[in-house]
Amino acid sequence: MILPAILAFLAAVTFAANNATLRRGVVHGTLAQAMAVTLLLGLALIWIALAACGGLPLLGVFPARSVALFAAAGLLHFAFGRYCNYRATRAMGAVLVGPVQQTSVLVTLVLAIALLGETLTPLHAAGILLILAAPMLAVKNANGPAWLAWARRPRGGGPVAAVAITAPGQGAAPAGAFRPQLAEGYFFASLSALAFGASPILVREGMIEGSGMAGGLAGAAVAYSAATLAVAGYLALPGRGRGALAISRPALGWYAMTGLMAAASQVFVYMALAIAPASLVVPIQRTSIVMRVGLAKLLNPELESFDGRIVLATVASLAGAVALSVDPDWFRAP
Repeated sequence: MILPAILAFLAAVTFAANNATLRRGVVHGTLAQAMAVTLLLGLALIWIALAACGGLPLLGVFPARSVALFAAAGLLHFAFGRYCNYRATRAMGAVLVGPVQQTSVLVTLVLAIALLGETLTPLHAAGILLILAAPMLAVKNANGPAWLAWARRPRGGGPVAAVAITAPGQGAAPAGAFRPQLAEGYFFASLSALAFGASPILVREGMIEGSGMAGGLAGAAVAYSAATLAVAGYLALPGRGRGALAISRPALGWYAMTGLMAAASQVFVYMALAIAPASLVVPIQRTSIVMRVGLAKLLNPELESFDGRIVLATVASLAGAVALSVDPDWFRAP
């Protein structure tokens, strides 16, 4: 189980980088632009990776059921879930979104137990309680005015950073203090958690035994293609894609980095899911919540909220994810 664990960890690192660069990008561009750039770039990279590993012939042997499951996973994760994640991140920042999205592990675990025959242990139960407690810690703190003042205080004691997080336009963000839009943020973060938690089960169900990591990449190619076609069709409707191509250079750069990191993360996830159960892969991947805090501090100190309770919520959700990922057999005597 060492290789899938490494792949899941790499997925966590790249997913955290994806969130950090996205947070910067939505200051300069729109959600439609983010979806268009990240999906198109990710689609190209996934197909290149599939061709490079010699996995193209696998597309011809996938049964219709597998193709349908991969396509459904793509629509759920890369289209619906990604849009909800992007909107939640724009509303309240990647750090506050993190503990809410950790609940996706619970969705994966419940579905894995119900559909894949995996078992629930006392350690899993403890992990569930920790993950459920984490968002409540963040919510309680987010309502306090002292938190807003502390969170927005820039380094060096200077004036509050000027950032706008609603209806971003082109170029630099207009002046105005950062105010997390909590209702919108938590609503869409919850929806993204449901989507991100359910999609690995569809992927795992669609995998063909013995197809290996190349089979995982083939599944990712089908998923990305389905999501890209769906979003392209939506943006082609009258009035829906207006401004999607009129993107500023800063937004294009940040969204390109977001697309690269997102594609890399999904490559690692699909390869890991091809050779290991979802209950192992997904919890390790969710350790990205800690990495996203560090990268947010590095890239977006003026665009995020860093409070003691947020850090506590992050640690609690990470501990819960680790508890869900531990194999109970490790504690049994040989």
